[in-house]
Amino acid sequence: MKTIVEFIALDSVNRALQFYDKIIFKIQNISDNPYAYRKREDDEDLKELIFKGYTIPFEIDKKKNKIVILGIFNQNAWK
Repeated sequence: MKTIVEFIALDSVNRALQFYDKIIFKIQNISDNPYAYRKREDDEDLKELIFKGYTIPFEIDKKKNKIVILGIFNQNAWK
């Protein structure tokens, strides 16, 4: 996330801060309705949030009753 925000800040610090605030808000609200997001692969517990071209894959861990953010990527290949 830091790398993405720093890259956006090269163009506009204000836009970078707005992007950061909005994406954090979206991530924090995943737990409100995690099954509303797009399914990833063939597993109902693997989902992804799409925000301004960025993909944030996450797992719904039922055993631990939590959401696990797996990463964030744009057009680059996610590993």
